[in-house]
Amino acid sequence: MIPFSLDQVEYFLLIFVRISTTIALLPIFGSQAVPVQLKVALSLILALILFNSVMSIGPVTSQPLSTGTFIMLIVKEAAVGLGIGFVSSLLFTAVQFAGRLIDTEIGFGFVELMDPFTDEPVTVLGQLQVIIFTILFLLFNGHYFLILAIQKSFELVPLMNVHFPSGQLAFHVTALVGNVFVLAIKFSAPIYVTLVLTELSLGVVARTVPQINIFFVGLPLKIAVGLGSAIIVLPLLASFFQRMVEALIQDIWKLLYLMS
Repeated sequence: MIPFSLDQVEYFLLIFVRISTTIALLPIFGSQAVPVQLKVALSLILALILFNSVMSIGPVTSQPLSTGTFIMLIVKEAAVGLGIGFVSSLLFTAVQFAGRLIDTEIGFGFVELMDPFTDEPVTVLGQLQVIIFTILFLLFNGHYFLILAIQKSFELVPLMNVHFPSGQLAFHVTALVGNVFVLAIKFSAPIYVTLVLTELSLGVVARTVPQINIFFVGLPLKIAVGLGSAIIVLPLLASFFQRMVEALIQDIWKLLYLMS
């Protein structure tokens, strides 16, 4: 009377766990602005779509799994999903950190907003950069790649065949986390250097013409220079962001190969 067996339910739950944990951390899909019901519905739809193809790839058995084995497999599948989502979110973390560096130099560091994507306080320019680069990420079809990465993860890392080589995997993740600071400096470098040169120029003016109230003149000047330079270098940052998206794709593939 029932069109599915107990072992099929167990494998479906394993697929759902990997997909749902990935969706929870992915950029755009895992945003706090997206309702939890929509995330769960998307995870269920993807699990239903991928169920037959995953069952034809992974090493499956016709016998139900024991309780201990099933719990261990759930932990492994959740770890795979968390790994994919965590690596995918590092690029936007670098963008937000770059905006905070610029805001600190421009004088906006004391003004904070609530980011609807992460529900955390962010600076003004950092939030603006996140919005702009989120739109660019959609234009670059990055959201299609994230869904493709979920599907390919079951081909590269089949169910019940997850491995965690502690040395290589830890080195790869550590390098990606350290690369966040490098990317943030690269994103903020054109604007940050311009602001530093502007501040040095104001220091020279303050020494040569002490009658000028440098604090009264410097704050609006730095705001104008910072926003103007941000508008000028935006096309350059957009092309750089596109290269970083391509590098993100390679990082996710490498992560999946290390876990296969």
